[in-house]
Amino acid sequence: MIFRQRDLIRPSAYAALALVPTAALGFGFLELTALGTVLLGTLSLVLLAPALVKGLRSYSRVGADGITIGWGFGPGRTHSWQQIRWVGVQGYGAGGQSTYVVQVHLADGRRRSLPGLHTGPYHQATDFVANAHRVSDYFEASTDPARRVEPQGRSEDWVTPLLIGIPLGLALLAAGCAIITTQHR
Repeated sequence: MIFRQRDLIRPSAYAALALVPTAALGFGFLELTALGTVLLGTLSLVLLAPALVKGLRSYSRVGADGITIGWGFGPGRTHSWQQIRWVGVQGYGAGGQSTYVVQVHLADGRRRSLPGLHTGPYHQATDFVANAHRVSDYFEASTDPARRVEPQGRSEDWVTPLLIGIPLGLALLAAGCAIITTQHR
């Protein structure tokens, strides 16, 4: 079974992110020279390109040898069934904005989210529950019940990429705007 991230991507979300600097220029929030506009556009592309490549190339593969996770850059990493202690669904967020992801819990305590196996407001997968059950069933068929250990919750489970990404993105945008505007005064 292969689950690809690109099957969940809405290209409109990436297009909207790419248009933010253009909208800032168009609405007069920024008044830049031609060079400043080109630099802002280039900076936007440099920041968005890795995310787009990662989104288009990330995958999870479930097979007889274990679960292979590929994050878009380089070869994927296979975690054998002997290394995996639990497969479960982790939820982040609150209310109607919750995101759910299938995670594997490894013997050394690490957790790995599976690309292509999540659903939420930005990536809506209609078959998420069925696919999560398929992975869980494969895990149960491939492992000894004595080796399965359901993990306890951790305090850092509430930290989400969105919780980190939005303030970081806003800070980078503000820093870029500040640099460009101070250069052209």
